[in-house]
Amino acid sequence: MLDDVAPVDDPARALRGIGEKYFAPLMERPEARALWWPRFQRIAGWFADWEIARRGNVAAIDAEIRGEISIPLDNARTFYLSARADRIERRLDGTYAILDYKTGQPPTGKQVRMGLSPQLTLEAAILREGGFEDIPADSSVGELVYVRLSGNNPPGEQRTLELKIRSNDTPQPPDAAADEARLKLEALIRAFENEDQAYTSLNLSMWSNRYGAYDDLARIKEWSAAGGLGIEEW
Repeated sequence: MLDDVAPVDDPARALRGIGEKYFAPLMERPEARALWWPRFQRIAGWFADWEIARRGNVAAIDAEIRGEISIPLDNARTFYLSARADRIERRLDGTYAILDYKTGQPPTGKQVRMGLSPQLTLEAAILREGGFEDIPADSSVGELVYVRLSGNNPPGEQRTLELKIRSNDTPQPPDAAADEARLKLEALIRAFENEDQAYTSLNLSMWSNRYGAYDDLARIKEWSAAGGLGIEEW
């Protein structure tokens, strides 16, 4: 875990200097010079301002940190859940924030709750079980955050993941969301430990791509015409 979180004197300039190094071989390409380099410069400026403001509540930062926990099963087998978190912050109040960088649209709270995008909640579960080095088990996760970087207008955006308890639509704290995701994952693993459990090719059809990789083999069109599709939640 990094102890020194003080930014450099001019982070925007430092970022642009790094960008110049890696963009240099691409500057002969018109699309890189006219489109991607200006986008990067806008991102660098936005990110520098965001970083300075963000670090006011941060005691330590770790980037690209790998974590893993084990989930014992009934038949002496073990499932290992691992992840590489983009960024984990230890905040001044002793809680942790987990951040994920995105270039596209971050998932919604509903998509996370349904199990379509469980990355942050499962990373929080790993953290709470002591799966990340130097972070004690039973630590509390106070915030789950997506940081979207596009270079457009706006160049960047911070989106705190807001989850709600399905039964009464009240806010769900990150710790509770992590525990729920962990329980749902274990239930799913145990379900597929049963040899009679089928591996279906199409789940949550309303969220699927138009054409799936196994649609032809599974005869999705034929089953759809016969009314054989259902929607299940994770």
